[in-house]
Formats: sequence, C-alpha cells, structure tokens
Amino acid sequence: MSSTTFICIICSEPLTPNNMFSISCGHVFHEDCMTQIISQKKYCPKCRKVATLRDVRQIHLDNVQIKSESNKIKLNVREPSGNITVLEKIKSSDTIELIKCMVEMKIGIPPDQHRLIYMGKQLEDDRTIAYYDIEDGATIHLIMRLKGC
Repeated sequence: MSSTTFICIICSEPLTPNNMFSISCGHVFHEDCMTQIISQKKYCPKCRKVATLRDVRQIHLDNVQIKSESNKIKLNVREPSGNITVLEKIKSSDTIELIKCMVEMKIGIPPDQHRLIYMGKQLEDDRTIAYYDIEDGATIHLIMRLKGC
C-alpha cells in the first residue's frame, strides 16, 4: 500500500488521522482551520461552495498509513540552459518561496529574478509542494523573469 501525506490547505500542516474533517463539498481540513474559515466566510476555502458549521464531519481512516514528515523528496530543477539541479530533503509542507530560496543557494539566482513552473502552471510563493501535488523526482522548470522598464 502506498503512503500518502494529507495536508490542510488552510495552514499547510499535515493532517492526522484524529484531526481530519470534511464539509459537504468533500474538501478536508483541520477542524479548527475549517471552523474558523466557515464561521467568517461561510464557504469552502478551496472550491468556494457555500458551507455551514453543520456540514462539518470528522473523517475516520482505518488501515491508512500516513507518511511522516521525515520522508523527504528530491526535486529536479531544469534551468533555461537545460542543466538540471537536484534539490534534496524537500518536505510536502515546504512553500514555493522556500524552494526558490533553495534554488538561489544552489544556482545563485535570487527568487525575485525567476519563476518556477510545474505541469504548465506558475507556482505561487505562498503555496506548498503538497498543494501542487508535486511528487518525488518531479521536474520543475525555472524561468527567468523579464526585466521591466
């Protein structure tokens, strides 16, 4: 059985078997995160469907193995020149901003001078590896930012 890390997209922390709650649209979050958002905004933060606190249900997972944060992945970063740099010890909860800083340390290109692309999408700094479902061995493309006027 393959193990999976489930991440709360509100706080970017791993979900645990005893703290996984869903709403009617099916999206899963920590109870505290979900309660706070729904109390304020009255909709799912992922799909924007209307939700109420009455919709919150705990999810019970039996015989599911949750991958621990100690399991880290490697990412390949393809530079415009075609060179590939390997980033190691990446956690699913790492933000894209952190990945950009790792790129700067390895390659020397500051985060404000490049963008990262995965599966045709530009990765946003405040999102996590888990949010984009980036897996071990994946290739992320580094694109240089165009200089403005």
